[in-house]
Amino acid sequence: MITYITGASSGIGKALAELLLAQKHEVVGMSRRQTIKHPNYRHITIDLSDIKALKAFNFPANYKDDIVLINNAGTIGPITPIGQQIPEEIIQLNNLNVIAPQLLSNKFIHQYQGHHKPNYQLINISSGAGKRPIDAWATYCASKAALDLFSETVAVELAARNHTNWHIYSIAPGVVDTEMQSAIRQSNPKDFLSRQNFIDLKINNELTSSTEVAMKLSKVINQQYDELPTVFSLRDLV
Repeated sequence: MITYITGASSGIGKALAELLLAQKHEVVGMSRRQTIKHPNYRHITIDLSDIKALKAFNFPANYKDDIVLINNAGTIGPITPIGQQIPEEIIQLNNLNVIAPQLLSNKFIHQYQGHHKPNYQLINISSGAGKRPIDAWATYCASKAALDLFSETVAVELAARNHTNWHIYSIAPGVVDTEMQSAIRQSNPKDFLSRQNFIDLKINNELTSSTEVAMKLSKVINQQYDELPTVFSLRDLV
């Protein structure tokens, strides 16, 4: 099995890559920085918000084993209400959170949908923020809602065409102790009215570690759960 992970240089992506490598998987990381060294690890240096670079990327044509694509890279973007945001920041967020996963998913499925023997998994890392409005997170919430519905639609398309060896998921990891959470805690309380709630999560040790998230994701990848829905939260898994 080979697993492609976007945003593999830090946070959930790095923790998952290191865990899968320990489980003897081959891993290909896709991000601007390389922070992992391992005999079974290959790195593709790419800015995932660069649309031209994504359009030029292709998956290998002749790989015959199981393949997993994990669209993990994402950004919370500007933590300010709509009306106060810079257009370039909105564009960059959507390039990374929405356009990049769709382009990579399209290339992934185009390359392998004619193969009927290996198993293919497409996993998009979503967020609970895609299911409810959060003050000052309009662009982020919208991007994750888009990812959920995109995943559900792709799953319907593949099932309708009898591609039974494909598994599509959009997974919310919960509130995870990553650089994104640090950025949230450092935001301006006048812009983000709920900032103190996230500070309290850190103080009260209520954040999930990237390692815990990686362990549950690895169980999904290794197909240790039965009949998972397309969209779900890791909090619902034992």
